[in-house]
Amino acid sequence: MMILVDRLMTAAHLDRLRILGLCAHADLTVRELATILDLRRERVARHVRMLAKANFLCGNGQRPWSSYHLNAGGRDGGLIQFLVDLLPHDDEYHERDLERLEAVQDAWSKGTAACREKICLGGSAKLP
Repeated sequence: MMILVDRLMTAAHLDRLRILGLCAHADLTVRELATILDLRRERVARHVRMLAKANFLCGNGQRPWSSYHLNAGGRDGGLIQFLVDLLPHDDEYHERDLERLEAVQDAWSKGTAACREKICLGGSAKLP
């Protein structure tokens, strides 16, 4: 019972719920998450570590550019999917996060070094 309580307490944070919501849509690096969420990378990295330790996220292990996605195939994949399904889709945070995710994905799909540097590597470009 305490394991479930610990896992739910890990997820019970606005930033971590936002990370779970984004990682349900795409594999994302800490840097991309920080850009989308408009948070410091160190803070996002700490949240990602906590979510990975709780087995909510798993990474591809390709350091230093590890990307993370939901661990829906894990032992508690049903819990993770349930939590993501509970996220309100009309929430202002969720809507803005998805718009920023789309902007990051558009920049990557264009494949230009300038877009990658400006949006994903901390340059001066601002997302909506």
